[in-house]
Amino acid sequence: MKAVQLLAPRKTVLAELPVPAAPVDGLLMKTRCVSICSTDISFYEGHLFPSEYPVILGHEYLGEVVDIGPEFDGGSVDVKVGDRIVYWGQTDFGGFAEYRTVRPIFSGQVKEDVFAADRNFNDDRRAAAVKIPDEMGDLEASFIEPVTGAMRSVLSNPPRVGDKVLILGTGPIGIIAGSVIKKLLAANTVVSVDTNPARNAFAESQFSDRAYLPEELIDSVPEGTFDYVFDALPTVKGIDEEKDPRRVAMRKMKAGGRYVLYGASQEMQKFDTWLMLAKGINIRSAPFDVTHFPMHKSANVIAAAMQMLLRGIVDGKALLSTVHPFDDYDGLVAIFENYRFTTDLKTIVDFRK
Repeated sequence: MKAVQLLAPRKTVLAELPVPAAPVDGLLMKTRCVSICSTDISFYEGHLFPSEYPVILGHEYLGEVVDIGPEFDGGSVDVKVGDRIVYWGQTDFGGFAEYRTVRPIFSGQVKEDVFAADRNFNDDRRAAAVKIPDEMGDLEASFIEPVTGAMRSVLSNPPRVGDKVLILGTGPIGIIAGSVIKKLLAANTVVSVDTNPARNAFAESQFSDRAYLPEELIDSVPEGTFDYVFDALPTVKGIDEEKDPRRVAMRKMKAGGRYVLYGASQEMQKFDTWLMLAKGINIRSAPFDVTHFPMHKSANVIAAAMQMLLRGIVDGKALLSTVHPFDDYDGLVAIFENYRFTTDLKTIVDFRK
Protein backbone atom coordinates (compact mmCIF):
# COMPACT_ATOMS: atom_id res chain seq x y z
CA MET A 1 0.00 0.00 0.00
CA LYS A 2 0.98 3.64 -0.39
CA ALA A 3 1.34 5.82 2.70
CA VAL A 4 2.55 9.35 3.43
CA GLN A 5 5.30 9.09 6.05
CA LEU A 6 6.70 11.98 8.05
CA LEU A 7 10.47 11.41 8.37
CA ALA A 8 11.21 14.61 10.32
CA PRO A 9 9.55 18.03 10.64
CA ARG A 10 8.59 19.26 7.14
CA LYS A 11 10.07 16.16 5.50
CA THR A 12 7.67 13.59 4.01
CA VAL A 13 7.89 10.69 1.58
CA LEU A 14 5.31 8.62 -0.30
CA ALA A 15 6.27 5.14 0.88
CA GLU A 16 5.33 1.62 -0.22
CA LEU A 17 4.44 -0.45 2.84
CA PRO A 18 2.88 -3.89 3.47
CA VAL A 19 -0.87 -3.99 3.98
CA PRO A 20 -1.39 -4.78 7.69
CA ALA A 21 -3.29 -7.88 8.82
CA ALA A 22 -6.59 -7.52 10.67
CA PRO A 23 -6.05 -7.74 14.46
CA VAL A 24 -7.45 -10.91 15.95
CA ASP A 25 -10.12 -8.82 17.73
CA GLY A 26 -10.27 -5.92 15.29
CA LEU A 27 -10.82 -4.73 11.75
CA LEU A 28 -8.79 -4.09 8.62
CA MET A 29 -10.13 -1.06 6.78
CA LYS A 30 -9.57 0.35 3.33
CA THR A 31 -9.27 4.10 3.57
CA ARG A 32 -12.02 6.18 1.96
CA CYS A 33 -11.47 9.73 3.28
CA VAL A 34 -9.24 11.47 5.82
CA SER A 35 -9.67 15.11 6.76
CA ILE A 36 -6.59 17.14 7.62
CA CYS A 37 -6.39 18.20 11.26
CA SER A 38 -4.34 20.98 12.85
CA THR A 39 -2.70 18.19 14.88
CA ASP A 40 -1.33 16.76 11.63
CA ILE A 41 0.06 20.20 10.82
CA SER A 42 1.57 20.56 14.30
CA PHE A 43 3.47 17.30 13.80
CA TYR A 44 4.47 18.40 10.30
CA GLU A 45 5.74 21.76 11.55
CA GLY A 46 7.44 20.33 14.64
CA HIS A 47 5.16 21.72 17.38
CA LEU A 48 4.24 18.15 18.36
CA PHE A 49 6.73 15.31 18.50
CA PRO A 50 6.21 11.59 17.85
CA SER A 51 8.08 9.00 19.90
CA GLU A 52 10.10 8.12 16.84
CA TYR A 53 10.16 8.72 13.11
CA PRO A 54 8.85 7.80 10.61
CA VAL A 55 5.12 8.13 11.32
CA ILE A 56 2.07 8.12 9.05
CA LEU A 57 0.07 11.29 9.66
CA GLY A 58 -3.73 11.45 9.64
CA HIS A 59 -6.41 10.46 12.14
CA GLU A 60 -9.74 12.07 11.11
CA TYR A 61 -10.51 8.85 9.33
CA LEU A 62 -13.29 7.07 7.44
CA GLY A 63 -12.64 3.53 6.28
CA GLU A 64 -14.45 0.57 4.72
CA VAL A 65 -14.21 -2.79 6.46
CA VAL A 66 -12.39 -5.33 4.27
CA ASP A 67 -11.48 -8.00 6.86
CA ILE A 68 -12.68 -8.92 10.34
CA GLY A 69 -10.56 -10.66 12.98
CA PRO A 70 -11.83 -14.05 14.21
CA GLU A 71 -12.32 -12.81 17.80
CA PHE A 72 -13.91 -9.46 16.91
CA ASP A 73 -16.92 -8.52 19.08
CA GLY A 74 -18.97 -5.47 18.06
CA GLY A 75 -21.52 -5.89 20.85
CA SER A 76 -24.90 -4.70 19.61
CA VAL A 77 -23.34 -3.23 16.44
CA ASP A 78 -23.51 -5.66 13.52
CA VAL A 79 -20.30 -5.04 11.57
CA LYS A 80 -19.88 -6.64 8.15
CA VAL A 81 -17.37 -6.40 5.32
CA GLY A 82 -18.28 -3.29 3.33
CA ASP A 83 -19.50 -1.27 6.34
CA ARG A 84 -18.01 2.18 6.92
CA ILE A 85 -16.39 2.97 10.27
CA VAL A 86 -15.12 6.18 11.90
CA TYR A 87 -13.00 6.03 15.04
CA TRP A 88 -11.71 8.41 17.73
CA GLY A 89 -8.49 7.30 19.39
CA GLN A 90 -5.60 8.84 21.23
CA THR A 91 -3.27 7.98 18.37
CA ASP A 92 -2.45 10.86 16.05
CA PHE A 93 -1.16 8.60 13.32
CA GLY A 94 -1.90 6.05 10.62
CA GLY A 95 -4.58 7.67 8.45
CA PHE A 96 -2.79 8.79 5.28
CA ALA A 97 -2.36 5.23 4.07
CA GLU A 98 -4.47 3.08 1.78
CA TYR A 99 -5.24 0.62 4.61
CA ARG A 100 -5.18 0.69 8.39
CA THR A 101 -6.35 -1.43 11.32
CA VAL A 102 -8.45 -0.52 14.34
CA ARG A 103 -9.64 -2.32 17.47
CA PRO A 104 -12.97 -0.59 18.03
CA ILE A 105 -15.18 0.02 21.05
CA PHE A 106 -18.78 0.88 20.21
CA SER A 107 -21.25 2.73 22.42
CA GLY A 108 -22.50 0.38 25.12
CA GLN A 109 -19.34 -1.72 25.26
CA VAL A 110 -16.85 -1.50 28.14
CA LYS A 111 -13.40 -2.68 27.13
CA GLU A 112 -9.89 -1.43 27.72
CA ASP A 113 -6.31 -2.16 26.79
CA VAL A 114 -4.44 0.57 28.69
CA PHE A 115 -0.74 1.34 28.44
CA ALA A 116 1.49 4.19 29.60
CA ALA A 117 2.26 6.38 26.60
CA ASP A 118 5.51 8.33 26.45
CA ARG A 119 3.78 11.70 26.20
CA ASN A 120 2.70 11.91 29.85
CA PHE A 121 -0.66 10.16 29.69
CA ASN A 122 -2.17 6.68 29.72
CA ASP A 123 -3.52 5.59 26.36
CA ASP A 124 -5.71 2.75 25.11
CA ARG A 125 -4.86 0.47 22.20
CA ARG A 126 -8.57 0.37 21.41
CA ALA A 127 -10.48 3.25 19.83
CA ALA A 128 -14.02 4.59 20.20
CA ALA A 129 -15.89 3.89 16.97
CA VAL A 130 -19.20 4.30 15.19
CA LYS A 131 -20.76 2.59 12.18
CA ILE A 132 -21.90 5.04 9.51
CA PRO A 133 -25.53 4.81 8.37
CA ASP A 134 -26.40 4.77 4.68
CA GLU A 135 -27.94 8.26 4.81
CA MET A 136 -24.61 9.89 5.69
CA GLY A 137 -22.16 10.54 2.87
CA ASP A 138 -18.43 9.86 3.05
CA LEU A 139 -17.35 13.49 3.11
CA GLU A 140 -19.64 14.46 5.98
CA ALA A 141 -18.73 11.29 7.90
CA SER A 142 -15.09 12.39 7.84
CA PHE A 143 -16.01 15.18 10.26
CA ILE A 144 -17.30 12.87 13.01
CA GLU A 145 -13.83 12.60 14.55
CA PRO A 146 -13.25 16.35 15.06
CA VAL A 147 -16.82 16.79 16.30
CA THR A 148 -16.06 14.04 18.85
CA GLY A 149 -12.93 15.83 20.02
CA ALA A 150 -14.73 19.15 20.46
CA MET A 151 -17.68 17.51 22.22
CA ARG A 152 -15.42 15.63 24.66
CA SER A 153 -14.06 19.01 25.70
CA VAL A 154 -17.37 20.86 25.88
CA LEU A 155 -19.27 18.04 27.63
CA SER A 156 -16.48 17.61 30.18
CA ASN A 157 -16.45 21.34 30.94
CA PRO A 158 -19.75 22.87 29.80
CA PRO A 159 -20.71 26.51 30.27
CA ARG A 160 -23.38 27.21 32.82
CA VAL A 161 -26.85 28.26 31.72
CA GLY A 162 -26.76 31.98 30.97
CA ASP A 163 -22.98 32.26 30.66
CA LYS A 164 -21.36 34.78 28.38
CA VAL A 165 -19.02 32.73 26.19
CA LEU A 166 -15.96 33.63 24.12
CA ILE A 167 -14.62 31.22 21.49
CA LEU A 168 -10.91 31.79 20.79
CA GLY A 169 -10.22 30.85 17.18
CA THR A 170 -12.83 29.96 14.57
CA GLY A 171 -11.14 27.19 12.70
CA PRO A 172 -13.14 23.96 12.49
CA ILE A 173 -12.94 23.09 16.21
CA GLY A 174 -14.01 26.58 17.26
CA ILE A 175 -16.94 26.42 14.83
CA ILE A 176 -17.99 23.00 16.14
CA ALA A 177 -17.70 23.97 19.81
CA GLY A 178 -19.46 27.29 19.26
CA SER A 179 -22.31 25.60 17.38
CA VAL A 180 -22.89 23.04 20.14
CA ILE A 181 -22.73 25.66 22.90
CA LYS A 182 -24.99 28.13 21.08
CA LYS A 183 -27.62 25.64 19.94
CA LEU A 184 -27.77 23.23 22.89
CA LEU A 185 -26.33 24.66 26.10
CA ALA A 186 -28.38 27.82 26.76
CA ALA A 187 -25.59 30.36 26.93
CA ASN A 188 -26.55 34.04 27.22
CA THR A 189 -24.27 35.10 24.37
CA VAL A 190 -21.60 33.34 22.31
CA VAL A 191 -19.04 35.53 20.57
CA SER A 192 -15.74 34.71 18.91
CA VAL A 193 -12.40 36.17 17.87
CA ASP A 194 -10.12 35.32 14.96
CA THR A 195 -7.50 37.13 12.88
CA ASN A 196 -9.13 35.95 9.66
CA PRO A 197 -12.08 38.09 8.43
CA ALA A 198 -13.40 35.27 6.23
CA ARG A 199 -13.52 32.91 9.20
CA ASN A 200 -15.20 35.60 11.27
CA ALA A 201 -17.93 35.96 8.66
CA PHE A 202 -18.41 32.20 8.59
CA ALA A 203 -18.56 32.06 12.41
CA GLU A 204 -21.37 34.62 12.39
CA SER A 205 -23.26 32.51 9.86
CA GLN A 206 -22.97 29.43 12.09
CA PHE A 207 -23.18 30.49 15.74
CA SER A 208 -21.41 33.70 16.73
CA ASP A 209 -23.44 36.67 17.96
CA ARG A 210 -20.42 38.82 17.11
CA ALA A 211 -17.09 37.79 15.57
CA TYR A 212 -14.26 40.14 16.53
CA LEU A 213 -10.89 40.81 15.07
CA PRO A 214 -8.29 40.79 17.89
CA GLU A 215 -7.93 44.59 18.00
CA GLU A 216 -11.72 44.97 18.10
CA LEU A 217 -11.94 42.61 21.08
CA ILE A 218 -9.18 44.50 22.89
CA ASP A 219 -10.67 47.94 22.22
CA SER A 220 -14.42 47.41 22.47
CA VAL A 221 -15.05 44.64 25.03
CA PRO A 222 -14.72 45.64 28.72
CA GLU A 223 -12.62 43.62 31.11
CA GLY A 224 -14.62 41.19 33.23
CA THR A 225 -17.16 40.40 30.51
CA PHE A 226 -16.97 36.62 29.93
CA ASP A 227 -17.85 33.73 32.22
CA TYR A 228 -16.39 31.07 29.93
CA VAL A 229 -13.66 30.89 27.29
CA PHE A 230 -13.14 28.00 24.87
CA ASP A 231 -9.57 28.10 23.53
CA ALA A 232 -9.34 26.48 20.08
CA LEU A 233 -6.18 28.35 19.07
CA PRO A 234 -3.12 26.72 17.51
CA THR A 235 0.43 27.41 18.70
CA VAL A 236 0.83 31.19 19.08
CA LYS A 237 4.26 32.72 18.52
CA GLY A 238 5.76 36.14 17.82
CA ILE A 239 2.97 38.30 19.25
CA ASP A 240 3.38 41.25 21.60
CA GLU A 241 2.73 39.92 25.10
CA GLU A 242 0.00 42.44 25.87
CA LYS A 243 -1.82 41.34 22.72
CA ASP A 244 -1.29 37.61 23.14
CA PRO A 245 -4.85 36.27 22.60
CA ARG A 246 -4.76 34.02 25.66
CA ARG A 247 -3.74 36.87 27.96
CA VAL A 248 -6.32 39.16 26.33
CA ALA A 249 -9.05 36.56 26.90
CA MET A 250 -8.10 36.22 30.56
CA ARG A 251 -8.31 40.00 31.02
CA LYS A 252 -11.78 39.92 29.53
CA MET A 253 -12.96 37.16 31.92
CA LYS A 254 -14.93 37.60 35.11
CA ALA A 255 -13.51 36.56 38.46
CA GLY A 256 -14.01 32.81 38.88
CA GLY A 257 -14.43 32.29 35.16
CA ARG A 258 -13.61 29.02 33.43
CA TYR A 259 -11.04 28.77 30.68
CA VAL A 260 -11.30 25.54 28.66
CA LEU A 261 -8.16 24.58 26.75
CA TYR A 262 -8.64 22.45 23.66
CA GLY A 263 -5.61 22.84 21.40
CA ALA A 264 -2.55 20.67 21.96
CA SER A 265 1.02 21.91 21.58
CA GLN A 266 4.20 20.64 23.16
CA GLU A 267 5.70 24.09 22.67
CA MET A 268 5.21 26.28 25.73
CA GLN A 269 2.45 28.86 25.40
CA LYS A 270 1.96 32.05 27.43
CA PHE A 271 -0.64 31.88 30.17
CA ASP A 272 -0.83 34.79 32.62
CA THR A 273 -0.38 33.31 36.09
CA TRP A 274 -1.09 36.69 37.72
CA LEU A 275 -4.49 36.90 36.05
CA MET A 276 -5.21 33.30 37.05
CA LEU A 277 -4.51 34.21 40.67
CA ALA A 278 -6.05 37.68 40.62
CA LYS A 279 -9.30 36.51 39.05
CA GLY A 280 -9.37 32.92 40.30
CA ILE A 281 -9.59 31.66 36.73
CA ASN A 282 -10.08 27.91 36.45
CA ILE A 283 -8.12 26.26 33.62
CA ARG A 284 -9.93 23.12 32.44
CA SER A 285 -9.53 20.47 29.75
CA ALA A 286 -10.81 17.07 28.68
CA PRO A 287 -7.77 14.86 29.36
CA PHE A 288 -6.36 12.39 26.88
CA ASP A 289 -5.56 10.11 29.83
CA VAL A 290 -7.91 7.12 29.72
CA THR A 291 -7.68 6.52 33.47
CA HIS A 292 -9.71 9.75 33.80
CA PHE A 293 -11.71 9.66 30.54
CA PRO A 294 -11.98 5.99 29.51
CA MET A 295 -12.28 5.06 25.86
CA HIS A 296 -15.68 3.47 26.44
CA LYS A 297 -16.96 6.93 27.46
CA SER A 298 -15.53 8.40 24.27
CA ALA A 299 -17.52 5.67 22.44
CA ASN A 300 -20.69 7.32 23.74
CA VAL A 301 -19.42 10.74 22.66
CA ILE A 302 -18.64 9.63 19.10
CA ALA A 303 -22.16 8.22 18.75
CA ALA A 304 -23.55 11.60 19.87
CA ALA A 305 -21.15 13.43 17.54
CA MET A 306 -22.57 11.55 14.56
CA GLN A 307 -26.04 12.67 15.62
CA MET A 308 -24.87 16.31 15.80
CA LEU A 309 -23.99 16.07 12.11
CA LEU A 310 -27.04 14.03 11.06
CA ARG A 311 -29.40 16.51 12.73
CA GLY A 312 -27.63 19.66 11.58
CA ILE A 313 -26.51 20.91 15.01
CA VAL A 314 -23.08 21.01 13.38
CA ASP A 315 -23.20 21.90 9.69
CA GLY A 316 -20.67 19.44 8.30
CA LYS A 317 -21.29 20.33 4.68
CA ALA A 318 -20.50 23.98 5.39
CA LEU A 319 -17.20 23.01 7.02
CA LEU A 320 -15.90 21.42 3.82
CA SER A 321 -13.61 23.64 1.78
CA THR A 322 -11.52 21.31 -0.39
CA VAL A 323 -11.46 17.69 -1.54
CA HIS A 324 -7.95 16.67 -2.58
CA PRO A 325 -7.11 13.33 -4.26
CA PHE A 326 -4.61 11.14 -2.39
CA ASP A 327 -2.92 10.36 -5.71
CA ASP A 328 -1.69 13.98 -5.91
CA TYR A 329 1.14 13.67 -3.38
CA ASP A 330 2.86 16.95 -4.30
CA GLY A 331 -0.42 18.81 -3.89
CA LEU A 332 -0.94 17.21 -0.48
CA VAL A 333 2.49 18.36 0.70
CA ALA A 334 1.68 21.87 -0.55
CA ILE A 335 -1.48 21.81 1.61
CA PHE A 336 0.63 20.91 4.66
CA GLU A 337 3.02 23.75 3.87
CA ASN A 338 0.33 26.39 3.36
CA TYR A 339 -2.20 25.27 5.97
CA ARG A 340 -1.60 28.19 8.37
CA PHE A 341 -2.09 30.78 5.64
CA THR A 342 -5.31 29.60 4.04
CA THR A 343 -8.86 30.79 4.64
CA ASP A 344 -10.08 27.21 4.13
CA LEU A 345 -11.75 25.25 6.92
CA LYS A 346 -11.57 21.49 6.29
CA THR A 347 -9.65 19.75 3.53
CA ILE A 348 -10.52 16.12 2.91
CA VAL A 349 -8.02 13.80 1.31
CA ASP A 350 -10.00 11.46 -0.95
CA PHE A 351 -8.72 7.90 -1.38
CA ARG A 352 -11.70 6.68 -3.37
CA LYS A 353 -11.06 5.59 -6.95
